Amino acid sequence: MSWGLSGNSAIDAYQTLSTLNSSAIYYNFAGNDVAGKIPSHMGNPDLKWEKTSSFDLGFDFGFLNNRINGSVDMYFSKTNDLLFYKSAPTSSVFPSVISNIGKTKGSGIELQLNTLIINAKAFSWNINWSYSHMSDKITELTGGIDKYETGNNNEARIVGERVNTYLDYETSGTWAVGEFANYIASHKFYDSNGNEVAANYPSGYGDPGTLKINDRNNDGKLSADDRRVYNADPENLFGMNNTFSYKNFSLSVQLMARLGGYIPYAMNNRLDYETANWGGGCTDYWTYTNQNAKFPSPGADKSIYTTYGSSLLYEKADFLKIKDITLSYSLPKRWISKIGLSNARIYGSLKNFITFSHIDNFDPEAGGGYSFPLAKQAVIGINLEF
Repeated sequence: MSWGLSGNSAIDAYQTLSTLNSSAIYYNFAGNDVAGKIPSHMGNPDLKWEKTSSFDLGFDFGFLNNRINGSVDMYFSKTNDLLFYKSAPTSSVFPSVISNIGKTKGSGIELQLNTLIINAKAFSWNINWSYSHMSDKITELTGGIDKYETGNNNEARIVGERVNTYLDYETSGTWAVGEFANYIASHKFYDSNGNEVAANYPSGYGDPGTLKINDRNNDGKLSADDRRVYNADPENLFGMNNTFSYKNFSLSVQLMARLGGYIPYAMNNRLDYETANWGGGCTDYWTYTNQNAKFPSPGADKSIYTTYGSSLLYEKADFLKIKDITLSYSLPKRWISKIGLSNARIYGSLKNFITFSHIDNFDPEAGGGYSFPLAKQAVIGINLEF
């Protein structure tokens, strides 16, 4: 059992100071082109560290001469002065400012279990299990408001929701030929007071091949009220490491799984109308023979994609992967002692080779970016100890 208070700066150095954008902006001064800068972030001299108080309760256990052993830990935490880049007022020359914006609370449980399944003279099999569940929630925002937004990747902090979230529209594919007309004819729409109203969607919306955005409040128009929350953090993490040993050979197989949360998969934002099928013929874009497509038609109204295209980004981040497979052989002591070695081990490993997820040909553990994907590795090595 323990209690503690910790601080977290969570920001880079000098973020209390106002900063300028690194890109040059040129303007004409006395007939000459002069390079200038535009503001990037507003300084905040009153910025404070996040402060988190945490209570932890745990215990260890062991059975059958410790062939089964492990631990259980539960924690509860509260955070004050949550740090966040929030949008600055439109009257400001700065687009954003980092501030202490509110309070959060969180809880979780972590389990560790070690099981020695077989322990024979020449062969053994051991499994290490791990599981963690985490939950957090924003309980208060400064100024009595219920939501802070930022122009940075649609991130938001919302009272009652998890700390790391995205707030954006939701798409359910694309409109087929005649589908929008049938939708309008068969639906009734209502305003916030329950009065029936006529549909008033953007120009070009509903044309065959355009994005189908969910009108979540069914008021016959698309507005900020139709956005939904995408949780960025997982709820459950699982791990399993099998170790098989036979004489001088050892085989280790490590599995892990993540359940819950979304990532903004940047590859979904690579769709453009000049190279819509740039992905080698694999992009699921709309055509007359593929009307139940995920991506809009190359000939669709571009304004709809420009306004609502970010709704395509969000993919479920659940995955199961064999993270590491390592086979090794330790040379007999009687061989290596003659050359002054105390241990010599030859091994080969495969890392990140097998992943099962909702996203084809991508490892969600790396996040949603594609510039630096999580690499598959094949490693052969030798460890020598003198």
